[in-house]
Amino acid sequence: MIRLYKFLKPHWKAALLAPILMFIEVLTNLWQPTLMAAIVDKGIANGDIPFIIRTGLIMIGIALLGVVGGVGCTIAASIASHKFGADLREAVFSKVQTFSFANLDKFKTSSLITRLTNDVVRMQNVVLMSLRMLIRAPLMCVGGIIMAVVLNARLTVILLVAIPILLLLLATVAGRAFPLFAKAQQTLDRVNAVMQENLAGMRVVKAYVRSDREQVRFGAHPGQVFLHDGINPI
Repeated sequence: MIRLYKFLKPHWKAALLAPILMFIEVLTNLWQPTLMAAIVDKGIANGDIPFIIRTGLIMIGIALLGVVGGVGCTIAASIASHKFGADLREAVFSKVQTFSFANLDKFKTSSLITRLTNDVVRMQNVVLMSLRMLIRAPLMCVGGIIMAVVLNARLTVILLVAIPILLLLLATVAGRAFPLFAKAQQTLDRVNAVMQENLAGMRVVKAYVRSDREQVRFGAHPGQVFLHDGINPI
């Protein structure tokens, strides 16, 4: 991923703006429980209606600020990731044009199609999620722990039990997902190969009225079955 940083560097403004806006959204989300606690402890306990109204209006303003931050982060991250994907796809296509005949014999057409389409989209999604969730999750985790300690230190015992369980579940899911991802890439190449055969021989298929058979053949292809039934449950 570090080697691909050069494709994101030209769009550094959007890539930098996204984490800043995400930080604003996280800050507003973490601020809300403090204001709610103030309403309960000071407003409701003392019957101070003006304080409740004033704090409620502040909460509404903070919530709107969080919406602006979240929407702005999504827009900025989408701009950066899509431009990154466009530049990466153009670079891969240009590289393919320089391949020798030996390279073209080594890399199948179906594999190159997968690299130009599916793989580039995956890297684009990685950038998008990195600019959003990869920033949001650590900030929410650290900020949530700090706010929990500030509001009620005794409740942090729950976090000491919950966090190891969540980490264990995450490691289990990741351990199952990574091998399936590698297998999905290989099967997707084979599915593209079958599709290429059908497109190349479309006139022959139509001439002999074999379209129904080819549809059944494509749907029953092991790669297609794996992508449809094997990945979705994960």
